[in-house]
Amino acid sequence: MAAKVGIFAAILLVCAILLPLLASSCPNHRPEFLEHDSSKTDITIHGDNNNVVHANVNDIAIPSSNYETRNERSLKEKKKSNKNKKNKKEMKSHEHGFEAFNFEHPLIGGGHHGYPHVFPGYNVDPITEEHEQLEILGGLREGFYQNTCPQAEQIIKNGLTRAFQNDSTIAAAIPRLFLHDCFVKGCDGSIFLDTTPSGGKVEKLSPSNGVTVKGFELIDEIKAELEENCPGIVSCSDVLAYLSRDAFVASGLPHYEVSGGRRDGMESRVENVVGNLPLPDDTVDQMIQLFNRKGLNAEDLVVLIGAHSIGVAHCFNFLYRMDTPEKAQMVDPRLGGVMKFTCTSQMSTIAFDATTQYKMDSVFYKQLLMKKGLLESDQVLTQDIRTRGFVQRFSNDEVGWFNKFGVAMNKLGAVEVLTGNQGEIRKQCRAINL
Repeated sequence: MAAKVGIFAAILLVCAILLPLLASSCPNHRPEFLEHDSSKTDITIHGDNNNVVHANVNDIAIPSSNYETRNERSLKEKKKSNKNKKNKKEMKSHEHGFEAFNFEHPLIGGGHHGYPHVFPGYNVDPITEEHEQLEILGGLREGFYQNTCPQAEQIIKNGLTRAFQNDSTIAAAIPRLFLHDCFVKGCDGSIFLDTTPSGGKVEKLSPSNGVTVKGFELIDEIKAELEENCPGIVSCSDVLAYLSRDAFVASGLPHYEVSGGRRDGMESRVENVVGNLPLPDDTVDQMIQLFNRKGLNAEDLVVLIGAHSIGVAHCFNFLYRMDTPEKAQMVDPRLGGVMKFTCTSQMSTIAFDATTQYKMDSVFYKQLLMKKGLLESDQVLTQDIRTRGFVQRFSNDEVGWFNKFGVAMNKLGAVEVLTGNQGEIRKQCRAINL
């Protein structure tokens, strides 16, 4: 019995010696772990010093893959924004708010890599969705007038609706104005100006514009109504951007959001038009080079050419094709007969798509594949390896084309824009402010 007591006392003595040594060699630390039930969206994060942070799984962004572009990330985040808005507002008021973070691949874009402030070793501000969207669209953003003139987009839409009921051709005329404005020194409303302080000829007098562009009276009418409701707030260039969207929607295109924030330019020179607008006899090389200069690519070119699903072309833009045997071979014989019969003068017109002249659809692309494109510049898209595949795809995938169209229009609307304190907000679209 005495032996057992001695052994037990020895064990207690060893424990008394070793336990303090082990405790001193291991500092107090509680491993970080997550408490999460897969059926719930709330998680609890435990860290050092018994700190606890509560978060919602929807608000913790996962780093983007190396193959995901900034545009793709922005579109994905935008889809989540409405769903997460309520959760984010609640988290902002939380004492231990957990901020989402973004990751930029060094080859895709520079700048800082944002990480949550929960990780104390990284003192870098996270890149927010709003910042990314502003960067992609040159400072523009959706809902720009939500606080300053919330009725702006409705006023513009109502104006288009009234005009469309009286003259359905206005739907094609407005987007033509938009492209002709944006491709010449940017989307700044310079095509509206009748005069400038310099006294020189303005853009609208260029042979590439002139009688082939219209819609100025509608712009005047809408701008006057906006000035009555929100004086000095909505720019003429933004009016044209929203109005172009509404024109396409009135013609059957699904609604898409348009970013605002453009300001109006203060000059308009006829010489600026030269070399900045596509011509009816352009080659694919010439068109791709022009679109590239504006920040658009070959796919954007083919997507936007689909706007010719509605509207008409003047005979002087295509009748010459029948005078050259080589060019005439690229014209469907029946279409060639229509050209000769209809074009009693150079100012006569023929619908781009006689089948569905007032409807935005993929029939236009099908006709190109059958050599039924009026303009040579449209038809040659089926002959070049860089563009033919897009024509074929959109001819069979109308929904896919619809989805890409709104994106391409917003890219077009971001070309060389004036924002912030640049330019001005005109009181009347035909003249700069005095």
